[in-house]
Amino acid sequence: MPVAAAATAFITGADGFVGTALIRVLRGLGHPVFALARSSDAAEGLRSAGATPVIGDLLESGSWQDEAAADWVFHLPAYPRWNSRVNSERITSLARTRLTTDARLLDTLTPCASRKIIYVADACCYGPTGPRPITEDTPPRPSTCGRCLTLALDRVDGYIASGLPIVTALPGVVYGNGSWFRQRIIEPVMAGRRVIQFGNAANWISPIHVEDCARALVHLAEHGHPGRRYFLVNRDPARLPEFAATFARLVNRSMRVWRVPAAAARLMVGPVLADYMRADQIFSNIRLRGTGFQFEYPTLEQGLQQIVGALHE
Repeated sequence: MPVAAAATAFITGADGFVGTALIRVLRGLGHPVFALARSSDAAEGLRSAGATPVIGDLLESGSWQDEAAADWVFHLPAYPRWNSRVNSERITSLARTRLTTDARLLDTLTPCASRKIIYVADACCYGPTGPRPITEDTPPRPSTCGRCLTLALDRVDGYIASGLPIVTALPGVVYGNGSWFRQRIIEPVMAGRRVIQFGNAANWISPIHVEDCARALVHLAEHGHPGRRYFLVNRDPARLPEFAATFARLVNRSMRVWRVPAAAARLMVGPVLADYMRADQIFSNIRLRGTGFQFEYPTLEQGLQQIVGALHE
């Protein structure tokens, strides 16, 4: 049996959209999974998903840190819950919290105990890309909302220099039967309600199906190079209106659109998604593919077909 088949995994943020999919992939491959849970309710959900819950909080030291010394550590810190007011003081506060939670985990780990640490951030911290895809070596030009992530990534570089085997994963827009996609596209289209569209919403983005995202994280635990960053995105970029239009076509429903001014996006969907609506963000997956990773859903059409099929099961 390969060594990787016996790898134990520890996950933070396991009860999130990507974290839940990651548990399914790891358990499907036979890996024991330990997942950090902040409450008994969260622990029960993680147990139902197939993980062994570990009660603890990234903001506090505790016995959970002993369990973190796994073969593979997946750090999926929750993305900040922005409100409509984003200023330098708010950015500083969020960055401080992110750095604190990162340090609580990473200071616990050692190169001897963990074979690979997958640090998950967000490709949006690179900011607008223009009309051509960029690679991970392009200097980030973060928007206001991406600054706390770039500060965290700078600190991660320090941990890498100290010898921790950290691989940084940078997913694009993750979609699937859950999270924002269910709330803003699946539910309104299936119920005959209007899908909100901000302005012309014609900017390019780089999506990835949640199952491919989870599979890519596991793949990087096996084949990623410590010290490198990897964009996790599909082969082809897409425009935001394509999500709803393609889904409606595949389920044979008419699509009704509620167009609202682009300026309202920050209030209605938050600054993070609003950033995706203001400028093209196109990322190359050539480095990920160079590790041998193969997508199950390399295009938006194929990913949405999977979602539609799952709805009818």
